[in-house]
Amino acid sequence: MAEHLRRLVQDLAVAGYQLDRSAFEYLTTMRQIEAARFAKSLLIRIKEKPPTDRILTKTELIEISLPETTAEPEMAPSVAPTIPAKKISSRVKVTRDPSKEIGGGGSIEDFSHYFRDRYHKLVVAFRERQDARDAGSIDDALKAPQNEKIKIVAMVMEKRERQRRIFLQIDDLDDSATVLVSPEERAAYEVAQKVPLDQVVCISGIRAKGDLIVAKEILLPDIPDHKPHVAEEEVWAILLSDLHVGSKKFLGETLRRVFDWLNMKIGAPNQRAIAERTKYLVICGDIVDGIGIYPRQEQELAIVDLYEQYREAAKYIGLIPDHVETIVLPGNHDPVRQALPQPPIPKQFGEPILESRALISLGNPAEVSLHGVRFLLHHGRSLDDILSSVPSMNFTQPEKAMRLQLQCRHLASEYGNRTSIAPERVDHLVIENVPDVFQSGHIHVVKHENYRGTQIINSGAWQAQTDYQRRVGLVPTPGILTAVNLQTLQVHLINFMEA
Repeated sequence: MAEHLRRLVQDLAVAGYQLDRSAFEYLTTMRQIEAARFAKSLLIRIKEKPPTDRILTKTELIEISLPETTAEPEMAPSVAPTIPAKKISSRVKVTRDPSKEIGGGGSIEDFSHYFRDRYHKLVVAFRERQDARDAGSIDDALKAPQNEKIKIVAMVMEKRERQRRIFLQIDDLDDSATVLVSPEERAAYEVAQKVPLDQVVCISGIRAKGDLIVAKEILLPDIPDHKPHVAEEEVWAILLSDLHVGSKKFLGETLRRVFDWLNMKIGAPNQRAIAERTKYLVICGDIVDGIGIYPRQEQELAIVDLYEQYREAAKYIGLIPDHVETIVLPGNHDPVRQALPQPPIPKQFGEPILESRALISLGNPAEVSLHGVRFLLHHGRSLDDILSSVPSMNFTQPEKAMRLQLQCRHLASEYGNRTSIAPERVDHLVIENVPDVFQSGHIHVVKHENYRGTQIINSGAWQAQTDYQRRVGLVPTPGILTAVNLQTLQVHLINFMEA
């Protein structure tokens, strides 16, 4: 036994732990300097958070030593790597791709169908809540005696604030009423402040004069607290977004390091343990920087031809290992219609990336199942509207805006805001199925949190701060990769920015 391994075994024994065969063999594949560094990290983490099992397996060694914060990848050892992900069977199922149902709507009748469909779907979501099942109609409420308690489900059509009181104009497709929300009803007032227009809500209150209702409680449809689906084996998914190939600020060398890591060319042992079990990779929009997306963009482009941008992007996407199933969605910088839902990236422009390797190209938003884990994928253009209008939120907190989307059970409630929405006959932006993982991008800030069993992830960007972002006060956190263990839904971040 090598001296550095013998010393580690002794130190673990003093701490009350032993290694099983898989753990010991894992350590013997490392070079001496790497094993010593790994052992030091392992002993520190064991002291900080003691494992419950006294006999440590290879998997437990890896989990214990995974960093809590972002870490710079290191060079991999010269030992030929084993890649278990090559032997893992792919289990991808596209459960929803609204782009297949996109029509050419826009008539008055289409608008009517669109909002009626939204209303009825969110009423169904409220019926799943114990505290909203007894809600009636506006007509029932207005027929109730004055000062009677009422509960209704309706859509918020207008919101105005006067003398610190909020007035909501609501509609349930048959009748309308006015709701007064006073700051004395603190919880209801906070919901009223953040609720977007065209959102369906449940209101409990008191019947006042005329068509006025005084709110005591306002509920959003929300997702239930649930136990998420998980994979039966250890398998990882890598979540990317906002590459912005073609921009002068595109971090090409940093992104190349990601694919070097996936190909087992770089990475510390704990990072390689993720790479060797990575089976899925999702790119959630804005593959290229596009043309004419924002004022004076041409001054920040390294590649001014859209076709060339995709040809350059293909050089990177082609580096993704063949055994890693790759899913791509469009964003607002890609050459598809801006109105949601968006169709997949058209072959006319995206042919280079579509030919660089096998890809699953979907519209935006989309729902997929990866190894049994349910993903809701949405580029996130509508996050701008939420973060700029809700008093308690800002562009450093995309996860809070995504949480509100889950609470509203809708990806873009307000029609006519900066986010374009196509008036299809069906509202494809309602969150009917509760996701286990909800991924967005667009904001260029890496954040994640768990909300009621759903892992919320904003997957950052691979573009440094642009002059436009500086002017609007957006400070991105680029070059940080998000990895999700589908067996545990734990999120791990790796910083690929060069030191």
